[in-house]
Amino acid sequence: MKKTLLLISLFISILSFAQDGNYDEFLARQFLQNGEYEKAAAYYKDLYEANPSTYYNDYLSLLIQLTDYEKAEKVIKAQYKQAENNPIYLMDLADVYLKQNKEDEAQKQFNKVIKELKADKYNIKQIAQKFIKLKQIELAQKTYLKAKELFKDNNAFNLEIASLLFLKNDIDGMIQAYLNEAALQPDNLSLIETGLQKIFTEEKNKDLLEKELLKRTQTHKRALVYLDLLIWLYMQRNDFDAAVLQAKSLDLLRNEDGGNVLRIARTAAIQQDFDAAIKGYQYVINKGPSFEWYVTANLELINVQRDKIVNSPNYTIAQLLSLKKTYQDFILNFKNEYTTTNAIIELAQLEALYIHEIDTAIQLLLPIVENNYIAKNLLAKAKLNLGDYYIIDNQAWESLLLYTQVEKSEKGNPLGEEAKYKNAKLSYYKGDFEWAQTQLKIIKANTSEFISNDAIDLSVFILDNLNTDDTDFALLLFAKADLLRFQNKLNAAEDTLNKIIAFYPSTALIDDILYLKYKIEKDRQHYEKAAAYLEEIVTQHSDDLLADNALFYLGDLYQKYLKDEEKAKTYYEKIILDFKDSTFTIEARKRYRKLRGDI
Repeated sequence: MKKTLLLISLFISILSFAQDGNYDEFLARQFLQNGEYEKAAAYYKDLYEANPSTYYNDYLSLLIQLTDYEKAEKVIKAQYKQAENNPIYLMDLADVYLKQNKEDEAQKQFNKVIKELKADKYNIKQIAQKFIKLKQIELAQKTYLKAKELFKDNNAFNLEIASLLFLKNDIDGMIQAYLNEAALQPDNLSLIETGLQKIFTEEKNKDLLEKELLKRTQTHKRALVYLDLLIWLYMQRNDFDAAVLQAKSLDLLRNEDGGNVLRIARTAAIQQDFDAAIKGYQYVINKGPSFEWYVTANLELINVQRDKIVNSPNYTIAQLLSLKKTYQDFILNFKNEYTTTNAIIELAQLEALYIHEIDTAIQLLLPIVENNYIAKNLLAKAKLNLGDYYIIDNQAWESLLLYTQVEKSEKGNPLGEEAKYKNAKLSYYKGDFEWAQTQLKIIKANTSEFISNDAIDLSVFILDNLNTDDTDFALLLFAKADLLRFQNKLNAAEDTLNKIIAFYPSTALIDDILYLKYKIEKDRQHYEKAAAYLEEIVTQHSDDLLADNALFYLGDLYQKYLKDEEKAKTYYEKIILDFKDSTFTIEARKRYRKLRGDI
């Protein structure tokens, strides 16, 4: 039966080819697939003679495979004449000579190709690519240099030459070619930036690019594109102070509205370069109230000042109260509904999480969540934050209602995913671990784009510690301690953790307990005690999941709070060397390079 079906299928294929007049082509392919090259070549010869342009490549490839170089040469020369001496075919001839180890003959053909070049961009690119394929990089470069002469344009083929010079590892030449092209298309720099990023694997190459860009900003003062690229380079290096400085100059030269400086300030704030962000926001504010970004910059400046305070060691309640007054003044002075609402949400966060006036925070947000005319994203943000504050205030039912509302109204976007995660975290706090795990699985199944590392960490934590003898009871106590810490009841959280150790001394949660104790001591601004708990994880629990977390946050503590950069470098380096797959590795490497002075 199978044989019959195969024969029928073969017959239909042959009939189809016969009807199309391609029966010889069908047989040629069949012989080729079966490895019967001599028979295939006989058919391809007839096909080639009937239609040279269509079957030239197939026939030539077969002749080379059969090492019938004499016939291959004849076919190439015939095609060269038929194509009105198109030099692309001389490349094939040179290739045939190379395969016969006739280097001199091949070189003659290569030289002839370059000599016979015509002002045809497509043909020139074809020839250069063929040179590259044959590993004749110098000749590919010669092709493009000759093309510049033919077109009488010194900037012709800049992008192609840049890519070619990258292959030659001529980084300086590559940079020159890309920057020459940048001046020709200042409004479309994505190609230039993508090309330049190929050399960013080595810091010395970024230095070369910076040096050349600084030189060109002086010698080509009207070509502002070089300032654009210099700002982009500083952003790539996370040198936001330099990026803001250059962006301010560019804003003045172009008489802009401060929008680009604002964008850089925002990125600096996200990367926690608070001083650079403050400089950027202050510049936009100084442009005056008539500019579009004036109000936005004012609020974002206050936000970044808050972030700088709470991320600094030993901040005081006096600093927080001064910041509170700044928020209140902003709300009184600026009547833009969207921005004012945003400011109230930020003020409520300050009250709840740092000043610890939870009732005040709740009262600030209630009018917002009850106003259906508020912008949808602000309403969702206010509800999520209010849900958090209700957890702190022991009103978990209210939190559940708010999170569920946001989960439904913002389904499929980041705020909706965050609401789902917060609902799962609420179940965890209440000790309903299986339901929390179910919710976390749904988050992971639905999307990989919006899921946070926190959601992954919580899922792994529950999975590792659920249904393991006495650990279920220990896990209940741990979740309670975690909740107490979230509620800023630090002494009660610590007492609960100590109970776990007392009741379950052999629990697998020991590294997690040490990690939560680190967070508690950091909240208390006891940074040396916080570091001691992380050290214990590194030395006593180096095989556990939190070892890389402990190393990274030790580096963070010594870099930002304990002011010992040498120690910070040691911890970051250990992550880079011993935890290559860690989610902290990229950030650790960036910080290590900065501390070493590479950036």
